[in-house]
Amino acid sequence: MKKTAISSSALSIMVLILGLLFMLHDLPYSNYIMSISLLLLAVSLIIFYTLEKHIMYIAGAIFCMLPITGLIFTQLNLPGSKFLLTLGLGFFAVFFVPWFAFKCYK
Repeated sequence: MKKTAISSSALSIMVLILGLLFMLHDLPYSNYIMSISLLLLAVSLIIFYTLEKHIMYIAGAIFCMLPITGLIFTQLNLPGSKFLLTLGLGFFAVFFVPWFAFKCYK
């Protein structure tokens, strides 16, 4: 199970980089690639939660779901898409990443 979580998170990071490159060059399907990568990251965080039972993994999964919703809102041209993207990625960067780094190196 741990190998599945690690491989899922590694795959999500590679797909996230691909999606960011697609967005940078204004290539089609960049939002779909970003959504898939964030969904894989959320799934791997939920798998890590089932292994270690830390609430930070659920918080990280929720912070991954907010940008996914923002990307879907962007595709549908609904209001609030930029707000959801900024909020989700900001919370992920400000809260989850330092929390995860602190737990790993403690």
